[in-house]
Amino acid sequence: MNYKLQRMKKITTYLALVVFLYSCTSTDPNLKKESENILDVNQLKKGSVELPYRDTIYIPMYTEIYMKNDTWKLQLTPTISVRNTSLKDTVYIEEIDHYNSQGELVHQYHDNILFLGPLQSIEYVVAERESESEAMIGGSFIIIWGANSSKVKPIIQGIMISSHGPQGISFLTEGVSISGETLRE
Repeated sequence: MNYKLQRMKKITTYLALVVFLYSCTSTDPNLKKESENILDVNQLKKGSVELPYRDTIYIPMYTEIYMKNDTWKLQLTPTISVRNTSLKDTVYIEEIDHYNSQGELVHQYHDNILFLGPLQSIEYVVAERESESEAMIGGSFIIIWGANSSKVKPIIQGIMISSHGPQGISFLTEGVSISGETLRE
């Protein structure tokens, strides 16, 4: 009986180690195939495509939040997610800009137009160096996107996660149109 218990412990330990090591591997959500990044492959030069429909989206983003009082803050890892919900049309992302709490531009994410084919998505994780440069309780992103059809409605969200001891926290912010119209011609 003791032999079976020791063997079960060894097997359980081995399986836990395998699961742990597998979970530590880093995968890039923007890879289409092995080492083919959507952010590098799906690009067009600015001005190379005429888009009859455009929108500007504001997304509030937080790299830290207050806990217990106004002096103790919990660090968060924010991610921007852009999802093309169309089954047949392409979404063109003209700009993705990151602003700090004072409204100052922190980072522009690309110089070209990025396109997402039907049902494609991309994620941008805010680099630690961006969030360390200043407290980002009121930070935000501005995304300008366009399409050839007024029926295209991408989902643009901010996801923030963290953990403190055994507790985890996560929340979501939805992008809001600030262009004054849903889509404009």
